[in-house]
Amino acid sequence: MIADNLYSSHVDYGQLSPKLARALEWLKANDLTAFQPDQTVEIDAPRIKAGFQAYTTLPPEEAAFEAHRAFIDIQLIVEGRETIYWAPLARLPGIRTPYDYAKDIVYFDEPETSVALRLEAGDFVVLFPTDGHKPKCIATDPSPVRKVVVKVAV
Repeated sequence: MIADNLYSSHVDYGQLSPKLARALEWLKANDLTAFQPDQTVEIDAPRIKAGFQAYTTLPPEEAAFEAHRAFIDIQLIVEGRETIYWAPLARLPGIRTPYDYAKDIVYFDEPETSVALRLEAGDFVVLFPTDGHKPKCIATDPSPVRKVVVKVAV
């Protein structure tokens, strides 16, 4: 897992992955407020695509831990703030909902411990297949969020 801010980062993510660097460059080069919720943009089909979301954050007990196998997530807050909980995949207990190949997602039961990451506009996390995460949680109270999730093929 990587946590950073899109607009103040000086890290060369190309050293980790050219696809990851390409996705972050695309995010920096576009006005992310111009996109509509539920819109999908093919950045480098089928390897990199962006999906836009809008929702109200939830109490943590109403969200679930998830993980992906085929794609790395880059979750960037466009507007608002939320908490994303993180735990290594190996620490997640039983599977709540089996892996959905079409949606590349599996849901897990709540782990005993996790790390809370508070994200605000411009902040992003990179979540690898070994990273369990529970997004869409309240930071202080329920609030509206606009987010883009870029899927980068492993």
